[in-house]
Amino acid sequence: MGETVSKVYIDKSKCSRDCICIELCPAGLFGQDSEGFPVFSLDKEACCMSCGHCVAACPHDAITHSSVSRENSPLINQDIAITAESTIQLLKTRRSIRAYKKERVPQELIARIIDVTCWAPSAGNNQPVHWLVITNIDELHRLAGLVAAWFRKNSGLLPRFRVYLGAWDEGKDMILRGAPHLAVLHALPTRGLEAADCAIAITYFELAAYAYGLGTCWAGLLTEAADHYPPIIKELKLPEGHRVFGAVMFGYPEHRYQRIPPRKEAKTTWR
Repeated sequence: MGETVSKVYIDKSKCSRDCICIELCPAGLFGQDSEGFPVFSLDKEACCMSCGHCVAACPHDAITHSSVSRENSPLINQDIAITAESTIQLLKTRRSIRAYKKERVPQELIARIIDVTCWAPSAGNNQPVHWLVITNIDELHRLAGLVAAWFRKNSGLLPRFRVYLGAWDEGKDMILRGAPHLAVLHALPTRGLEAADCAIAITYFELAAYAYGLGTCWAGLLTEAADHYPPIIKELKLPEGHRVFGAVMFGYPEHRYQRIPPRKEAKTTWR
């Protein structure tokens, strides 16, 4: 039998034995040999999540990972200044947008924003999120109509749902807000953490979209209805077994906000 080949190779001619890879590996897959060089454990290789921490952190390019190529891992531009003030303003000024211009967002820009979400954390680096982007206005109207139909069939309808249904019957869309675009996030339930993974991906999407001048709003009514009303799943044509774990409407905002309203204080317990 041939020698087992590890998915991680450490170039000792470049390695400074600083042990950064040992400290940062989430699964603790690195040890040290008698000379102090890091050693990747073949016995635990199946536990490797291919997160890329080892490749990303090594300042000497001494680590090669079969699933995380350096060619596709560009150097971080340390000259791009990210100030605390600008970051905090970004987070505080992002708002849910419910009035959109009819102007369409170029598909290239949508794809660029979705690409950013690939770096959102996911449980075990499983990256289970699938995106369905709907830009057809007629299809969006049908989806909103199906949510309204679910409202109508739901005998235990919550009072707020009745408001949305009443508005729909009067010709006003308070379900998808007349947004020109909708992204539906879906996944195959396997680990029980897909809802969290999709929620984090939507958060990344919202922040990146805001940075590009777009407005977003979680389509919670559609998400909830999709979990209870089969005609919506049929309309979405998702892969077999997939569930909707989130949706976000988006487009160019009709209006711009000028102030940052207060929020409730953080509920924090210190120990």
